[in-house]
Amino acid sequence: MSDFNSMFPQFLQQCLQLKTLLTPVAFLLLTGGLISATIAKHQHPSANLRTLGRIIVLLMLLVYLPTWGNQIVSIVDDTVKNVLKVDPAQIQDQYKAALELKKSADGTQSWWEKVVEWRASMVEALMTVAFALLGWVASAIVWWAYILQNAILFIGYALSPIFIGMLAFPSLQQPGRRYLLNLVGVMIWPLGWGVAGLVTQGMLTFMTDRSFLSTSVVGNDLYSLQNLMGLAFLGIWLIFSTIAAPVMIQRAITTGSSMGADLFSGAFGAGRAALAAGASTFAAAGMGKSGIGLVQAGVVAAAAAGETVAGTALSNGGSLVGSLAQIRAFQEPRANAQSKNQPRFPQNDPSGDKTVEELLRKTRNPYSQG
Repeated sequence: MSDFNSMFPQFLQQCLQLKTLLTPVAFLLLTGGLISATIAKHQHPSANLRTLGRIIVLLMLLVYLPTWGNQIVSIVDDTVKNVLKVDPAQIQDQYKAALELKKSADGTQSWWEKVVEWRASMVEALMTVAFALLGWVASAIVWWAYILQNAILFIGYALSPIFIGMLAFPSLQQPGRRYLLNLVGVMIWPLGWGVAGLVTQGMLTFMTDRSFLSTSVVGNDLYSLQNLMGLAFLGIWLIFSTIAAPVMIQRAITTGSSMGADLFSGAFGAGRAALAAGASTFAAAGMGKSGIGLVQAGVVAAAAAGETVAGTALSNGGSLVGSLAQIRAFQEPRANAQSKNQPRFPQNDPSGDKTVEELLRKTRNPYSQG
């Protein structure tokens, strides 16, 4: 596929022009911050030296931010792909590697035992095809994510002079820091895929372990169930994490939230929504049909479930628990405000509760006035 620069050849040049136009604004802000810190407050000479050092660092950041940012992007991307060996688009190759590792560990089996396990081999072949389809979907998502990352970073570099200049004033440092932290979060988007890939690798190991559900009675008959469970989980996890993990790693950088908790809660929420959407779609599309009609209904239901997972991921993986927490946080201030404005007892006090409370209050504090 084409990269960002070949698709949008003039975009980078236009962003550089915008950065050039905004650079004098940054110099003006930095000069004003230096003057206000050294003259207006009459600080100690050592404090003035620290202020001068901060201005020098900000000037270096103003000049070299695009270069440093591109280096961070390259290092993170290379680390995730070549060191952690994580790439959502290569899920099929990862599954084959896990199978080869398990088969090499079971090399002591006789040829007859390997022939008898033809059902397990068929299941593994079907899983390979399924992961090829999932890998194709993930590769499209990753490609769009890299396009979006480049666009966000180029625009961020173009607008950075204003926010770097804000760092020269103590009262404006918070928006400047948050802006730079958001840029750093976008730079390390691939690290989110690396974190999600740890779970993917663990599930692939589970799926290729024939002895996990093996018993002396049924042997490896439950191996198919084990792989179906793993495929259902990875089908949701791979799509959801490929979309949501970059945003969640960025949120972890800017707010300090737990990315693992956000990923799992969002994935379980997406799974519940996908299961409900797929079941309702299959029931509606497969009613009164048989054979090929049921297969078509299953495909439509799977597409509806995948669309639901993608939609949940695009909304930052909001789960039911998170939604309820937000609703409760919104309702509690309203309830407290209403309780302050409304009287606790009706004016005529038919139950006598107001009179009893006033008597108890006077008993606890006899000097209080009614």
